[in-house]
Amino acid sequence: MKVSSALAGACMAALVGLAGSTAALADDDAKIEARIGAWGRACKNAVAVKYPKSNMSEINVEVGATLKQSIDAGETTLKDIQKNGLSFNWQFKKHTGYCNTDGKGNVTEFMKFQ
Repeated sequence: MKVSSALAGACMAALVGLAGSTAALADDDAKIEARIGAWGRACKNAVAVKYPKSNMSEINVEVGATLKQSIDAGETTLKDIQKNGLSFNWQFKKHTGYCNTDGKGNVTEFMKFQ
């Protein structure tokens, strides 16, 4: 069977495009993880300011469970995060709460649960 050069070229272009989009998604995933780390530290710092006698190792900060599932499922994108920010749950000893960040990583809301 003889394959035309036009068909072969089209197939090659499709494969290159697919590889490019996969690389772009991996790059976005890396950027999302970097923002989670950096903006999580901003939340952790806000907890440390609220509890000045705390040791940073005693403060636990995690992305909210629903948001984490949405990111993992690909439903929340880098563009969404840059627009809306992230939400984190925090815990220090018996104290718990959450903090929200804007699309630049600034803590915009800090709440302690009763």
